Amino acid sequence: MTTSKLVVLTTGGTIASSQTDSGRHRSGALQGESLLSQVSLSQGLTAEIEVRSVLQKPSNAISLDDLMLLRQQCLALCESPEVIGIVITHGTDTLEETAYFLDITLPGRIPVVLTGSQRAPHEPGTDAFRNIADAIQLAASPQAHGLGTLVLFNQTLFAARQVRKVNTFQLEGFAAPETGPLGYIDGTRIHLAANPIRPQPVSVPLAEALPRVDILPAYLGAAPDMIEAAIERGSQGLIVDALGRGHVPPTWPDHIAKAVADGTPVVIVSSCHRGPIETVYEFDGSLCDLVAAGAIPLQDLSARKARLALAVLLASASSGPLEASLKSLASASAA
Repeated sequence: MTTSKLVVLTTGGTIASSQTDSGRHRSGALQGESLLSQVSLSQGLTAEIEVRSVLQKPSNAISLDDLMLLRQQCLALCESPEVIGIVITHGTDTLEETAYFLDITLPGRIPVVLTGSQRAPHEPGTDAFRNIADAIQLAASPQAHGLGTLVLFNQTLFAARQVRKVNTFQLEGFAAPETGPLGYIDGTRIHLAANPIRPQPVSVPLAEALPRVDILPAYLGAAPDMIEAAIERGSQGLIVDALGRGHVPPTWPDHIAKAVADGTPVVIVSSCHRGPIETVYEFDGSLCDLVAAGAIPLQDLSARKARLALAVLLASASSGPLEASLKSLASASAA
């Protein structure tokens, strides 16, 4: 009889921190086995737990190559019949980006759950061990099947598509401002109030490096020459984190038109946490102007996640139209 196995991949972050002589935290210092040895698991959990230390770094240092490494490890585990779920411990700064990348590039055969902590393991009232135990409980549950990559934090379940870090230090560090959470976990009870609607995963060759895509923030008086500067430094695509309904300073559209004409895709998203962009205004720098310049408007996706979606599509073997593919990746929601 095959033994079921749940694999925990550790990557560092606050959840794996130790205390320095100065009283601060050394992020990612704890190896996976040391971290998991302090976690009290549910008595009803029958799966064998395997721990692998993949990375030992704060999440501000996670790179595109690291994302591809994590994906490769997850794909290999998905092919193993005894593996029933994967938990990834991760620093909170870029956790939402890693979760979304995995959500759009993994087949979803088994649950993948990301978690982290706002307080280091050695701090009073740490959330590290509770979050790990809950993530393992969720990843081992049949209820998590078919939901794609999930984020478990502070006893709350989030879809990778909607989750965002919303607090720098309090235990309720993540939220889904547009749709709300998928549900919660209370001990061994998992309550699902919604199911995420997921797009088809994008196939990215494992040997392929993700291309550089930069995010350009729009703000009062922002100079448009950052567009040319990013392209000159190697950007193969640009995400404009626009104002409100999708607006930029009036000096930007001509520069965006030139970038598009020269072969660099430019995607427009809103810097607002809630609400879609829309062509409801006509003035210099409006979304109407940007669409006329050849930019792609993208609804309901943060700039950080839009960047990964564009990078994945540029690296993929897909030959479909870029705009349609991007909108398919951004259209997932909760139902």
